[in-house]
Amino acid sequence: MRNIAVLSVFFIVITVSAQVKLTGRVTDTQNGKPLGKVIVSVRDKDNRMKGYAQTKTDGSYVVLAQSIEGCLLHFSIIGYKKRSIELIDGRTVYDVTLEQSAIELKEVKVKARKIRQRGDTLVYNVATFAKDGDRSIGDVLKNMPGIQVANDGKISYNGMPINKFYIEGKDLLQGRYGLATQGVEHKDVSSVEVMTNHQPVKALKNLSESEQTAINLKLKDGSKAHLITTINAALGTPSLWNGNLTGMMFSKEWQMISTYKTNNTGDDLQRDIREHIDIFAKTGQKYSEAEYLTLPVGNKSELEQRRTLLNKSHLLSTNWIFGIGKDATLDAQVSYLTDREHSNHITNSEYFSAEGSRKIEDRLHSKVNNQIFSAKLTAEVNRDSSYLNNVLRTDLNWNDGDVLTNGTYNASQHLYLPRHQLSNTLEYIHRKGKNALTLNSRNQMEWLPQYTSVTRDGKPYSQELGRHSFYSDEHINYDWGIGRFVLAVEGGLTYLNRRMMDYHTKRYQTYLTPTLKYPHHDFNFTLRLPISYFHYDFEDSKRDDVSYGTSLGISYRGIPHLTVSFSGSISENPYNISNHYDGLLMTNYRTMTRGTTEYATATAKSLNLTATYQNSSNAQFGFLTITRMWNKNPFVSIQSFEGDWLINGLMLSPNHSQSWLVNGNFETLFPITGGMFKLFINWMQHNQQMMTGDVQTPYSNNSLSIDAIINGMLFRKLNWKYELEYGSTHLRIGDDRPNALQGFEHSFSLYYSPVKKLSLSLIGEYYHNEVSNHQYSDHFLMDTKAILKLRSNLELTLSLNNILNVSHYAYTTYTELMSLSGSQPIRGRELLLSLYFRPI
Repeated sequence: MRNIAVLSVFFIVITVSAQVKLTGRVTDTQNGKPLGKVIVSVRDKDNRMKGYAQTKTDGSYVVLAQSIEGCLLHFSIIGYKKRSIELIDGRTVYDVTLEQSAIELKEVKVKARKIRQRGDTLVYNVATFAKDGDRSIGDVLKNMPGIQVANDGKISYNGMPINKFYIEGKDLLQGRYGLATQGVEHKDVSSVEVMTNHQPVKALKNLSESEQTAINLKLKDGSKAHLITTINAALGTPSLWNGNLTGMMFSKEWQMISTYKTNNTGDDLQRDIREHIDIFAKTGQKYSEAEYLTLPVGNKSELEQRRTLLNKSHLLSTNWIFGIGKDATLDAQVSYLTDREHSNHITNSEYFSAEGSRKIEDRLHSKVNNQIFSAKLTAEVNRDSSYLNNVLRTDLNWNDGDVLTNGTYNASQHLYLPRHQLSNTLEYIHRKGKNALTLNSRNQMEWLPQYTSVTRDGKPYSQELGRHSFYSDEHINYDWGIGRFVLAVEGGLTYLNRRMMDYHTKRYQTYLTPTLKYPHHDFNFTLRLPISYFHYDFEDSKRDDVSYGTSLGISYRGIPHLTVSFSGSISENPYNISNHYDGLLMTNYRTMTRGTTEYATATAKSLNLTATYQNSSNAQFGFLTITRMWNKNPFVSIQSFEGDWLINGLMLSPNHSQSWLVNGNFETLFPITGGMFKLFINWMQHNQQMMTGDVQTPYSNNSLSIDAIINGMLFRKLNWKYELEYGSTHLRIGDDRPNALQGFEHSFSLYYSPVKKLSLSLIGEYYHNEVSNHQYSDHFLMDTKAILKLRSNLELTLSLNNILNVSHYAYTTYTELMSLSGSQPIRGRELLLSLYFRPI
């Protein structure tokens, strides 16, 4: 037995010693980078394998072969040309370079999941929702069920506005996420994460629950850590231009989006820098000066603003965020917008009263100049045990406008409407166990040196409203975790010092809000009992008051895919000091507003029922909100005439109002069409009273809108979308028969790509509006576009808008105790040639 073992070892040693050891390194021919996982094999003349190995990450390999006589050394890997080298007796080192090659693969169908759920986070695969013709991530968000994008750019999820918009986990834009939705291309984004029940403050997790949602863009690896630049330039007729230069950088340590935009083609650049404020964020009380002086509003139609806006706009914006250590960030935003708009439109207003109706025709030509500068610096430290956030910002607006009219009135008006604000907001949270202490401080100054001058029938009128104010809110909040309960007590002081012309007002407020929370499994209970003490110093009088309220909220998530919440509240609303002045203020060439020096407060009651449905596996989403409100008002609104002046304002006269609000939608993927189906419903009813002449007149306003959208694909090359929207408004005065108007909008879009480098699109809109009882106005608008892809990063686009050259759009609507009929000009036929370039 021992002899057999010795003999076996002898033969093994002989065999190993006869093998040839081949080594070397494999690299890329173009860039010299090492190639890992390259298959290296020794093959004889009959292609039989004599040895095999695989290269390491550094490109090195070692192959053992018993014999190399007449053999070849073979190299292969997907994406590179195969290579074979004849082996030479005595040579054992072979360094090789491989050339890249395009490989034509057989058609393989891969079905990626469109939506995945990971805990409270939904992950939308961007590539599966992007359609031909989409460029920005904002275009793709509109295709995702459960996500709603409003015309002003605001994003909601299942009917609730999002509270944060992140890019790779960083809040670069601080609510101004229109710059990202319009500027970031969808091909740079791998997925959109929707984080439900998102609590952005780490120190409040498991202590202060959130029912809101945040969105996070996950970028592709190739779109990180290098500068992304896009250039769009367009020229057209008549005398049109549109330009956009954007630079973006998203690294692990810092992010940046900077852009310059200019156009006179109807693009609203204010939408890009509009701050979508989280209205549910707990940041204390806020104050903002009311607007008294206004230009007459002529655009109340359903048309998209790009159809009607006559503008010359320039926007420069830069946004930066830097990571400082693990948990701290510094964010800076600066933007400047100059926007010139002009319009010509005709409106016919009919004011209803107990004494009969009165009609006013306005043939308006208006010009508005807006200059807006804003800067914000945010420092944040977000840790599990503490949170610090300080925001220093300034908003400087220089707005002015002119209006001419030759309808019922022969008048002109000039307005100068600057508005300047400087504020600092500080929030600090210290967390220890189940307890948290929160300190908040907000200080704000506003200056509004505004005035207007009117010439009517040769008579001059003027109104100067020099205003300035200082507002401060200092409050503290303490959260105790008591078993399964959380008791939060918030208390604070506010101070307001306000001057308008000769009216000087001071207001002091002390408030206390105890809140009891019971978050347990699928059940969440919240009870709030706010109480406030107010002291008013009106210079000629003083007033003290106490207001109180109660609110109760209950939510339940125990039903699969469904969350149901119910809330109710009773509150005494504080006195609105913006209405406290004596006499009349001239707001425009035909309207004055009457103030009041009477003091009184209103009481409000409300009930709200909300149900949200989310089934990500079937891509079905929906929500329904029903709200009922009752108000006991000490003041009644005024709508009366004194000579040729329309008088608005308030009068002390107790009255009641009631409202219903119903809002809902349902969204799902629609496999039959290969697209998606969306349905939105909104219904509102308000029962109120208004003083018309000397009579307090009850009236009811009703409005209903239904919007259905369906899209899909035909023949793999034709994308289509159809939308049907129905709207109606009702006005009922007292017990009279209601006045009713209705309208329909049909819109469609087709996107066809006959060959890989060419795509064609057609958009149509048809409006059928009831402008008076059983009389309708019809409008049909069409646009077309051709896109030629010269390279993957270079495109030429030829657009023809308003092909039929429709010049005006007619509409009628009811609002309060009046009807408004308008004839609004539409941008005429326009031809535009655009160049898109993205340097690689």
